[in-house]
Amino acid sequence: MIIRTVTMDDLDGVVKLESDAFKMTKEQTEKDMIGRIENYPDTFLVAEEDGKVVGHIFGPAFNKRYIEDELYFNNHPNQAGDQYQTILSLAVSLKYRKHGIATALLEQLSFVAKGQGRTAITLTCLPKLFSFYEKRGFKNEGKTTDDIPDPDGISSYNMVKTI
Repeated sequence: MIIRTVTMDDLDGVVKLESDAFKMTKEQTEKDMIGRIENYPDTFLVAEEDGKVVGHIFGPAFNKRYIEDELYFNNHPNQAGDQYQTILSLAVSLKYRKHGIATALLEQLSFVAKGQGRTAITLTCLPKLFSFYEKRGFKNEGKTTDDIPDPDGISSYNMVKTI
């Protein structure tokens, strides 16, 4: 497996992963992914196996400890002075789950973020993912203030890891 920065050639693969993982239309996902690839390709990583994208992780740098909803809708380039690396998405193809790909993507993004002078990684997640992130050094810092519950009405929580 290879972990590398995204290129526009990966668009179809990341759109499929993201739309499958988050039950979004491919049309809306494609528009979002193009903006993300263009705006922060250095913090948009893909896991590739046999020439195929099987996982990805991405997010822009941000100047606040917790993710705000605007980051999901307004792509912006990374800024050198921003302290926090966000994770807006971590997705792995169903066939490749439980092979350490998500952990490897998290580790590589941590390495990139640290090299860029970030002090922490921040994300939001549902309670069912607490254990996964806690095992990888993230701390639960409570319910998000920009809380848009998932379709089942479950709230998201802020998770932060110092790097």
